[in-house]
Amino acid sequence: MKGIWQSTSIQMKMMYFLLLLIASFVLFYLIGLVGLLVGGVPNMLDLSDGNTISVLKWMQACSAIGLFIVPPLLFAYFTNHKLGMNSVNRHQLLLAIAFMLLTISFINGLAVWNENLHLPSFLASLESWMRQAEAEAMRMTKAFLVMDTPLDLMVNILIIAVIPALGEELLFRGVIQKLFLKWNRKVHLSVWLTAFVFSAVHLQFLGFFPRLILGAALGYMLVWSGSLWLPIIAHFTNNAFAVVVTYFIGFDKVNPSMESMGSEGGGIVLISGLGGLLLLYIMKEMSVKKKL
Repeated sequence: MKGIWQSTSIQMKMMYFLLLLIASFVLFYLIGLVGLLVGGVPNMLDLSDGNTISVLKWMQACSAIGLFIVPPLLFAYFTNHKLGMNSVNRHQLLLAIAFMLLTISFINGLAVWNENLHLPSFLASLESWMRQAEAEAMRMTKAFLVMDTPLDLMVNILIIAVIPALGEELLFRGVIQKLFLKWNRKVHLSVWLTAFVFSAVHLQFLGFFPRLILGAALGYMLVWSGSLWLPIIAHFTNNAFAVVVTYFIGFDKVNPSMESMGSEGGGIVLISGLGGLLLLYIMKEMSVKKKL
């Protein structure tokens, strides 16, 4: 069974991967439903109920594993596809972590700009739906980030940081970006196409551009380092930082303060963005010197 799809065309590999995505997601979604039925079905509309949140976290974990982690691993097995789980340069690793922390103001500033964009008047109903969906997603996020104990913190780090960082990077950078590269032979096009898909799949349109930029940065980290661990750890840093800060400060305090980091003065946003570009440039130069 191992490597049975190795000699197939890139188009067929893409088709097989899509089928794996669908089959794995459905299977793990059903597993989540079985766990839901065994544990009892709470009032799913009551986000103030701890049992409801626990069930939603269970469903989230099952769906994420089924969609993001299992398909890339199966695809790599059946095609001998190299995911890029190579050792990472510790200096590049530190730069990647620093990049995620340094660019918080820039990303939040970009998010504020994104939220203030409006569609043409004839698409007003679509924009209204998008903003309602974003508000509902924020309500869900706020409910997930209610943490009263260290155990709650660890569970959230697992569900919000570990699983998404590992799974989304396996899927988007480990498989999709590499398939795009084999298909079109253009590095920059592959990075940005993958970043576009990465942002669009989240279905949070008011945060599309910040996620697009982060996705591209993660893509270039893989290109320059040759190791998927670099974008995985950078992605983890981004998500875990938000969870840990929320645990110690509280969502209602951290959310406005994080947003203000990008809305109080364009100078801070500019410095944050330029600093991020500088760190990416240093990472690239380190990669060039390593090859030499």
